[in-house]
Amino acid sequence: MKTFLTINIFLLLLSACSYDNAFSRFDISPERAKSEESIVSSKIYDAKSIAGVLSCVYLNAVNPDKYKDGEYFYIYLYTKDNKAAVSFTLNDMNASITKELEADNEFTVLTDSNTSWQKYYFVKFEQADTNLTLIAKFENYASDAIVFQKDD
Repeated sequence: MKTFLTINIFLLLLSACSYDNAFSRFDISPERAKSEESIVSSKIYDAKSIAGVLSCVYLNAVNPDKYKDGEYFYIYLYTKDNKAAVSFTLNDMNASITKELEADNEFTVLTDSNTSWQKYYFVKFEQADTNLTLIAKFENYASDAIVFQKDD
């Protein structure tokens, strides 16, 4: 009888905690929670070492009602050579829109990243039916490929 009572109390205590998730202790919007779940980062390599870090948010997953006529990304990156020109490809196709943003921009609320030493971009690509492979290319180096799974 003691074992049965102990197990039931233990199960009751565990079930009381089951309604919490990673975001329940924070006061963040549902859009920010979706954004945090979809942020992916990649290292940027030159010939010898790591040259920077790239992070991106797939905006179609965060707000599918607003971003539905293409593939949209919010990208922020740091490179040792902050003067280097960057281009983005998705599944080996160039971006149709690449807009450099200020550190404080409309997407800052999605990532809470607005440091002056990073660069921020809003990037749009044509609609793709397959999984998405995003790469940032610089003059002499590139990022690792970032792959996003498309929902069917």
